[in-house]
Amino acid sequence: MLKSKGYKRLVALAAIFFLLAAAPGPGYSMSRIKTWVNRVRPGTFPELEAEKSKEPSPAQPSEKAREALTETERQILLSLMERKRQLDERDLLLNQREEQLRVLRDNIQHQVAELKRLQGEIEASIEARKALDAENLNKVVNLYNGMDPKRAAEQFQTLDPKVAVRILLTMNQRKAAALLEELPPAQAKRITEEIVSRAPGTN
Repeated sequence: MLKSKGYKRLVALAAIFFLLAAAPGPGYSMSRIKTWVNRVRPGTFPELEAEKSKEPSPAQPSEKAREALTETERQILLSLMERKRQLDERDLLLNQREEQLRVLRDNIQHQVAELKRLQGEIEASIEARKALDAENLNKVVNLYNGMDPKRAAEQFQTLDPKVAVRILLTMNQRKAAALLEELPPAQAKRITEEIVSRAPGTN
């Protein structure tokens, strides 16, 4: 066993001398030559291997560092998910409000259309009433124009003063004057005052 070790040592030394002879010159130190020998014959110079094993290995991230990085990524992911949830809720709320506004707008438009329809019906009814009133008034006026003034005055006393004034203003002026003369003085006075108050420029 000792002989074998000595033989290996001898071979290593021979290799050293061979290297020194083959590659003389600057830059070839003994430690470098030993390194070459160890590459050819591993374990020839164990002290060199020991020194190499003492060299610090490249720093690797610790388990805590990896966990911290994972926790940071998890927090970022949770934050993004929460932000997405908030945006989804806001979009849903905006859509609901938009739908409510649309329904409200449709209701308002429907009510406006209904009011316009009712307004048209009322205006048409008023016009028809006016036409009927005018037609009826003309009939009544023609009736009073053909009556005896005394008899017409008797009928006139039962009328509302405003209606009586409308009839008198529409009657033939001569017939109207004769009718007024047959009315009681107090009633004739009230009707005359009403006629004067309706005159243009009279307050």
